[in-house]
Amino acid sequence: MQKAFLFRAKVILQTGLFILIGSFLYSTQSDAQNIGVINSPQKRFEISFGSGWALYRMENINKHDIDEFAKDIGLFDHHIDNGPNVFGEIGYFVMPNVSTNFGVTYVGGGGNQKGNIIIMNEYGNVLDTALVKTKTSITTTLIAPELKIKYHFPLEKVDLFLGGGMAWCFGKSTLKSSGSGAEGGEWQLPSYSNEYKFTAQGLGSTGVSYNLNKTVSFGTEIGYRLFATGDLKDKNGKVWIVDATGKPHRMNLDFSGPFILGGLRLKL
Repeated sequence: MQKAFLFRAKVILQTGLFILIGSFLYSTQSDAQNIGVINSPQKRFEISFGSGWALYRMENINKHDIDEFAKDIGLFDHHIDNGPNVFGEIGYFVMPNVSTNFGVTYVGGGGNQKGNIIIMNEYGNVLDTALVKTKTSITTTLIAPELKIKYHFPLEKVDLFLGGGMAWCFGKSTLKSSGSGAEGGEWQLPSYSNEYKFTAQGLGSTGVSYNLNKTVSFGTEIGYRLFATGDLKDKNGKVWIVDATGKPHRMNLDFSGPFILGGLRLKL
């Protein structure tokens, strides 16, 4: 799992860097005479919004809940290791080339699976009507308000920037299972919903946006996030613990990993 994560992280970062370098070289060749000003005339505000994709570590849930428990009984075997991102932010230029940006990012992951499980009695014997068809869904989401500082390099047609900052992460995980027995009849397990309220995390990124005109530009951003929550708890404050191997593990959400985003930026 670790090797697969590192390989995918390498691919997504290389792709993003290729886009950034290509855009940078194109701009410097076509507009070399205009180098020196990032906002001309100076505009103080920028609004950005868009979407993208990211890789997630999600080590505790993937290893201890899915691999050691759900996978063994045929309930669920898909890792939660990537998913969609949506973002929006507003920035203010405190200096000609420095902006402070506040935004919100949504990240998600999960899946659905149909399967069969075998039910045994307390002595470990398979029951005659033990085969149960199941349908399981796992949904994980995280909303992160972010505060970032960006340095914008002085180019006319392209805004190349480096950024870093902090995020406050709110995560939620929901598990739903239902099934039908061999003799008919259906049953529904209670839904389990666990969440963790805000914890501070960090992120860093680099990006480039190409100015379509004086107001609108299209941009690409790549970076790495540290988006992990503390222990997940239910509505009664009980921590989600998995002890399939006899050793208890406390579950959390870990959306840390590389990301790539694309979207529009409006300069006001």
